[in-house]
Amino acid sequence: MSKNDNENILKQTFVTQTLGYKDVSTKRDIWSKIGKELNGDFKIVHNSGNETEKLILTIPHNNYVFKLSESDTRPLKFEIDFDSILDYELVLSWEDGFDKLLKRFGLTDIKIGNEKFDNRYLIKSKDSGKTINFFTSEIITSLLKHDVYSVSYQTNRKNKKAKLLSTISRTITDKSTIVEL
Repeated sequence: MSKNDNENILKQTFVTQTLGYKDVSTKRDIWSKIGKELNGDFKIVHNSGNETEKLILTIPHNNYVFKLSESDTRPLKFEIDFDSILDYELVLSWEDGFDKLLKRFGLTDIKIGNEKFDNRYLIKSKDSGKTINFFTSEIITSLLKHDVYSVSYQTNRKNKKAKLLSTISRTITDKSTIVEL
């Protein structure tokens, strides 16, 4: 393991990834423009004491509604609910130093076959075949490029609904990246 790898493990283990409080008011114009261009609905919400701000953008696309949110204290989040007959669950997250330690003691996860991706992410799913097929080279490249923190796909079999939720870095400040994501 190189010195750089050791430094990254230490940073991931002991340095917060949320960046604490980060003023999102500077992103209002970008989010508003995206909402107008994509026929979305943009809202600004404050907490009861008016100390923190949350940006919420809902974007209709075909029969779906994408919900984006980011606040002074929470990272950028993408969320979509949709109908699904697929019985599938997936949790993908950054692999931190603690996860690496647990792997030495037997924790297992799904490997996609891309070394950079497999070293960056911990993947949990009951269906490794579907999971491996889901992660195309395009998806892998996009997740790595944008340093996506987590992706979760959960199915509610009773009502045949699914939710896809993704949490992304708090450092995205340009319109083109948000639209691409």
